[in-house]
Amino acid sequence: MNKPSRHWYRKPIHSFSLAAGALLTLFLFTGCGGNDAPAPAPAQQQAQTPAPAAPATPQVAQSTPAESKPAPAEDSDGRKMIDGIPYDVWFDNPLAVAGNNQSVQPVALPGNNVAANTTPAPAGEMKTDTAEASAAGSGADWKTIMPMPILESQVKDIRNRLTKNMQSVGTYNTSYLEIPTFTATLAALAEVANQHSEDVGWKKNAKYLRELAASFTAEPLMRGAKSYRAMQIPYEQIIVILNGSAPAGLPEADDKKPIAEVASMGDLMKRADIAYKWLKSNVGSADALKAEKEKVIEEAHLLAAISKIITLEGYGYFDDKGFLGHANPMQEACLKMVEAAKNDNFQEFDQGMSRVYKSCTECHSEYKE
Repeated sequence: MNKPSRHWYRKPIHSFSLAAGALLTLFLFTGCGGNDAPAPAPAQQQAQTPAPAAPATPQVAQSTPAESKPAPAEDSDGRKMIDGIPYDVWFDNPLAVAGNNQSVQPVALPGNNVAANTTPAPAGEMKTDTAEASAAGSGADWKTIMPMPILESQVKDIRNRLTKNMQSVGTYNTSYLEIPTFTATLAALAEVANQHSEDVGWKKNAKYLRELAASFTAEPLMRGAKSYRAMQIPYEQIIVILNGSAPAGLPEADDKKPIAEVASMGDLMKRADIAYKWLKSNVGSADALKAEKEKVIEEAHLLAAISKIITLEGYGYFDDKGFLGHANPMQEACLKMVEAAKNDNFQEFDQGMSRVYKSCTECHSEYKE
């Protein structure tokens, strides 16, 4: 598989402005920025863990009109929330292309109007299958980075979210901008499960789950009944797979596939942004860490998994020592946050959050459009 061009990532910058709201950059070359201020975090956490700088957004061939955020509600503390997540997490322009200039390959599904975006190979050219080599060469210890019970819980959360979003045209219309963030994450987690040393009930059909989830990002989702109906079929087939069965009539799928082909870096960064902001806003003290221990462990594992995924071949950085010098310490910091949460050690958890921020800001000083 050819490595995508990265020439626009390498231009150094000497200064940049902190965006209001301190959006998570993690690796800070993606385009997952928003403009709103984050929900207020506890004073102790704000003092110890600064918010990450806004990442640079690469130029794209076509601009996407800014979309309005879903209408927020207020929780008992007066914070604006959308579906239980602080209002500032959501993006003003969530359909903007971000990350690595790669498009996710769509999957042809029965009754799905999403068109395949493929180019036939020249006559006589041999098709080389890089999926097995890429997966085998990833060197990812998924059992440590993303234990199967954690992965299964994350998939269950996405399933519940999709069930809520796909209830009707109305619920779809109020959530269609956020859906790709979670379906791209589902596609990535399905392939992680496919490569995982541990088992889960739907693992034998993980390759089909991966392709069905990827179909949600094959083309930008649109408001309205037509787009909703097109997504109903893959959604219902996803539910069948997660219930332990295989839907009839699915097209054949590769046994393994590079995650970069089914989940864009931009969508994964948006999910990582949600995870980081939740941790920053909700875990500002030792008592909060104990109270939210289970959720903290899950979100920290997810951050570790995403930080590993985007170093794999296909995203363009697997052989970039400078990039890996930021990404690998980030992954290690996330796993240390997991251990700190298990041991109720807020000091070590907070140090891990600070290390995540440090990796982000250092990476941003070297990688931009």
